[in-house]
This record gives sequence, C-alpha cells and structure tokens, in this order.
Amino acid sequence: MKVRFFLTPLLICTAAAVALTTGVAGAVEKPPGAHIVPADRQADWRPGLSVGVPGGIPRNRTNLIDVTKPPFNADSTGIKDCQPAIMQAIAKAAENDVVFLPAGTYRVQTAITVSKSRITLRGEGPDKTVILACNSGRGGAIDVNFLTGKQGFWDGKSRTVSIQGNPVKGATVLMLRDTKAFSALPHFGVGQICQIALKNDPALPVIAPANYDYLRKQVTRIVSKTETSVTISPGLLFDLPEALEPTLLVSDGQTEGVGIEDLSVNGSNSSTRHAPVMMSQCLGSWIKNVSVVTVPNYHIWLLDSLQCEVRHCFASKRKVAMGPDGAGILIGGCSNLLVEDNLLVEVFPHIEVNSTCGSVIAYNYCDDTGVQGGLLGCSINSNHGAHSSYNLYEGNFAPRFQSDGYHGSASHDTAFRNWFHGTSGSAKEFWVCVNLNRFTRHYTLAGNVLGRKGHTWLYESPDGGFGYEHHLIYALGFPGMGNGGFKGTAQPSKGRPWADWAKMLASQPGKGPGPNGFQEMDLDVKATTLLKGNFNYKDQRVPESEALGGVALPKSLYLADRPGWFGDLKWPAYGPDTDFEKNTIPAQVRFEALKKGEGATK
Repeated sequence: MKVRFFLTPLLICTAAAVALTTGVAGAVEKPPGAHIVPADRQADWRPGLSVGVPGGIPRNRTNLIDVTKPPFNADSTGIKDCQPAIMQAIAKAAENDVVFLPAGTYRVQTAITVSKSRITLRGEGPDKTVILACNSGRGGAIDVNFLTGKQGFWDGKSRTVSIQGNPVKGATVLMLRDTKAFSALPHFGVGQICQIALKNDPALPVIAPANYDYLRKQVTRIVSKTETSVTISPGLLFDLPEALEPTLLVSDGQTEGVGIEDLSVNGSNSSTRHAPVMMSQCLGSWIKNVSVVTVPNYHIWLLDSLQCEVRHCFASKRKVAMGPDGAGILIGGCSNLLVEDNLLVEVFPHIEVNSTCGSVIAYNYCDDTGVQGGLLGCSINSNHGAHSSYNLYEGNFAPRFQSDGYHGSASHDTAFRNWFHGTSGSAKEFWVCVNLNRFTRHYTLAGNVLGRKGHTWLYESPDGGFGYEHHLIYALGFPGMGNGGFKGTAQPSKGRPWADWAKMLASQPGKGPGPNGFQEMDLDVKATTLLKGNFNYKDQRVPESEALGGVALPKSLYLADRPGWFGDLKWPAYGPDTDFEKNTIPAQVRFEALKKGEGATK
C-alpha cells in the first residue's frame, strides 16, 4: 500500500513531463498565443498538468471522520478549545479520509497542524462551519506542513548539490556531480520536492538592494534518478548557465494532497502575525471555498510549495487599520500554483507574489484596496520579494497591477485580459493602473482593459515624474513603490547602471544600499516591456503604438475552453474584443451578492 500511495501522484507528474518533452498526446507543440506573447516569455500553464493539483482536485474523498462524535467529542459551540480533539481525528485519518467539522463554531487556542499527506479537512460550508482562531505567537489556525522535527529548504543546505552543464528552459534531466547526498532521504530522494537556485545574473538583472545572492529559484519534483542525474517535473522555467553555479536542494519531505475545504476562519480573537490558513512545503494541496476574515495580518499564505491551488475563497478585513503586511493571499518561494476565482475585499494588498515562478493567478475579483492617507495602494503585487518570473495574470479585476521592486527584481511575467481600473471609491490620489517599478524586465501586457470612464487619464507619467493628483495608465521604471519621483536615470543595457551598482557589488551579502538606494529612473523597464492590444480610457481605444495588426487575441493563455465554473457568464470577460463594461466574472457575482447581504461564499 505504501508503494501505491507513493507512485500515484508521481506517475501523474511523470506523464506531464513526458508530454512536454516528447510531443505525445496533450503536449503543447506551440505555446498558446505565441503570436501575441513571445514564446520565450511564456511557460506551460496547463491546469492539472503543470499548474495546480496534478490531475485536478480529487472528488473521491467521501469517508467522513466526524470530530464531534466519540472518541473525539469536539465542542461545536465555540466555548471549549477544539484543537486537541481535531488533532486526534487527524491522527486517526487514513489516506483519502475526510476530517469533518459539521456546522458549528470551533474554538482553537493553537494551530490545527496537518503534516499527514492525502487527507482533507472539510466543513459544511463557510457560512456553517466556523473556526474561531484564538491563538497568539507564531502559529496560525490551520497550518499544513511537514516540518515538525524535519528540515526544510531553509535549513537543509547539507543536501545541496551542484548542477552540471548548461541545462536550458524546458529541460527535465539535470546532470549532477553525484546524488549521494540524497541517500538518507525517503526513496533516496525520488518523489521529493526540490529547490533549484542559481547565482544572481547581473545582465538580466537579478538583483536585491540588500545584496543577497541566489535569489532566483524554482520548486519542482524529482521523479527519477541515477547516480549522476535526476529527472524533474515540471521542467525548468529558465536556463541554468553553469557560470552562475546552479544548485539543487532536496527537501526532507513534503505534505502531499491535503485539502482544506468548505469552512471559514474568524481571526477577531487572534493576535498572531501569521496567516490563519497556511501551507508550507506542500505538493498538490489545495484551499477551496474557505473564508478568512478579520485577521491581524495576512489571510492565506503559501510558502515553498509546488502545484497547489487556492480557489473560490474569500478574504476580507483586518483587525487593525490598513497598512503593510496584510495580503489577502500571500505567496512566497512557490512554483506552478493556480490561484483562481477568489474574492478579496478590503485587504492590502489583495494578492502579493514573492520569489515565485510558473504560476497562474486568474479570475480573482479585488475590491477596496487598503487606503493609506487617501492614496490608492497596490492591489495585485507581482513582486515584493525577488525574483519572480514566468507567472501569468489573467482575467483579474483589480485597481492596480504592480511590480514594486522594493526588495529586488522580477522578469518575464505576463498580464493578459485583466481589467486594472486604477480607481477607488475612497482613495482619491495616486491612481495608477499599471505600475512597474525598478528592476522589472521583459513583462508583457496584452489584451487588458486599463482605467475607467468618467475620469481624466494620462497615458504615461510626465518626463519629470508625477504627483499624487495624476491619473496614469502606465508608470514604468520609477524607483519608489509609492511615489512618482526619481534622481537621474539608469539604463544598464546601454552602459548606464545605477549609481549604487558598483558599491553594492563590492559590499558584503546583506550589506547593500537597501531599498532606499537605486533612486534613478530605470529606463530598461519601459524598454523591455511589451504592450499589445490594451484598451485604455485615455484614448478610449487600443492606441496605435499597441495595435495588434489584425491578429486576434487568444481567449486564454492557460485554458483550452470556457471553464465550467464560469456558468452562463460571458468568457472571456475582459479585453478590447469583448463587451467588458457589461461583463462580470464569477467572483464579482459573489461580491455583488455580498453587498446585497446575500453572502459572498456560496
């Protein structure tokens, strides 16, 4: 039985890898939309194969372990601490079992920790099953991870080996010096998730103002090995030049196939800075139809994980006034995620993506970004921590799309068929639809809708910078994530680097100029950004500089056809070739129901 449990998800990953490299049925012979988005800026974003849970979220888990029944007897009135009883039920659960929380309120004083693979924690629905988080310190309310007593990516450097040769994007076989470092791992490392990293590339650049190295990383999985090689799936998202000394680090293990479903978490009695719902070093796991409200800081957090999903969830409100560190969905160090069909209201930012690659963030509805001093804040932040790349943002509705450059660089992300409207009902200043700050390279924005009618817009910032009173379609290359000023210019591709560049390279790791350095206008942001077919409300059309030349936009860059969960709504919803002012996405329908008092999580 143990062998079967181990091989089932492994075979799914292997099949995906074979399809990508051999051209068998299901392979992508030519990237979708390659005529719009250059192929070298795309990744394989197919759900169920390369992004999200391999094979999709399972529907065959029907054996319920009721936590309110003997011998667990969890109190569902919200009076007694239920964490011990729920943990007992998790300990008893076998593979594919469901630890079931019937309708009620479940108080937890410490985190419900799930380190066992292939089980589900499920309620009767967010409006019926409520977890009342009353914890403090470092723990959340639900924490899915394998790390108790084991080593993760942060402390497993003894299992780091050098990658030989110069493997290129898409490669699935990596040559190593040897694989002896994996001998003590389960199955000698086969089946384990691993982290690939390489030294910073000054030519791209991969850079952090604090001068940390090995910023660019990818999480993938070892599906087979020899004495001197490993086969991985998914394949490489970027080249690994030997000159940048690429490495592979294998984890002690991971939690696989865990689902958190159909419940809500209320953090009004919690004081922890951690997110109430967290997944760390997980594979093929998911958070589905979960509501997280009134928390001290973050809402949902995924860290160092591979092919996980967050879908049909609701995140809203913080206990404190709006400020930093309050993302509705926080992502760090992950790869090949699918974050789809979520509703995020009155959080700041709505979605924050750090050091993450090959993922899809799609069809999420974001409203009422946190107001700071009357300024419109960031909504979808594609880069607050270096170095994110090859992520796809599609079909989202949000005030602002931003790569803020605060902690470093990002590259090769794509925003397709979103509506970034750049407005707020309460914040009257700093309206910017697309704000790509310093260190951002090779971004593609295609087929988006930018701005809103009824306002006066500038296509881009004036030469001398812009003030909070300006309403901009694009702000490209500014050093500060929250202002429109700069001091001089930098264009590294033309031999004009930043004034702090040489100083940083000569300094010790962690001793760079910091976020307040590099204050020049980064001209290479605009020079490497591809703008195609975006409708904006300044021109009331697609401007000539972004004309498609008669080429039709694809409906999607990751979906083969209309997703079933879209129902009768028009798809695609946004783009210059749609009736976007009348169209809605499913998460918006739920938002409109919320405003009418009909509930947002159904």
